[in-house]
Amino acid sequence: MGWVTLTLRKLTLRSEVNSLELRDLQMSRQIRGIQRNLSYEQSVYNKLKTQELNEAKKTYLEIRDGERPSVSSSEYAEWQLKYSAANEDYQDQKQNINNYYDDILNELEEAATDEETRIQEEQTTVEAQLEAMRSEMESVGEQISSDIESSKLNLK
Repeated sequence: MGWVTLTLRKLTLRSEVNSLELRDLQMSRQIRGIQRNLSYEQSVYNKLKTQELNEAKKTYLEIRDGERPSVSSSEYAEWQLKYSAANEDYQDQKQNINNYYDDILNELEEAATDEETRIQEEQTTVEAQLEAMRSEMESVGEQISSDIESSKLNLK
């Protein structure tokens, strides 16, 4: 009659295994969600970065593509100074914008990586528990079979 107790233990194990499998699945979904969210946030910030870079480049392009005085004229030196100043301003703004958005993107990646690592560590623990429970379930199943076999009546 020990097999009845073992059968109850096997049912309990099956329930716990199902719960852990569900948790494992949920964690996998969380990781994929984090990756999707990171990708979305990166695309938003990259779009903002591009817009700011284009805005910063406008003044420089207006001077560069505007009417350029001839090299021999007295206005050429003035134009060249304006052009050089606009180019320098644009390069400074470009560097600042790139640094700003690179910092934001790095922070986003670090936060996502930290969260993924935390979930993966928990997932590893759950998978180890699952393996142990499955092993115990197999052992209990074999013990049930053995107990049932030994408790059979021999009617020979």
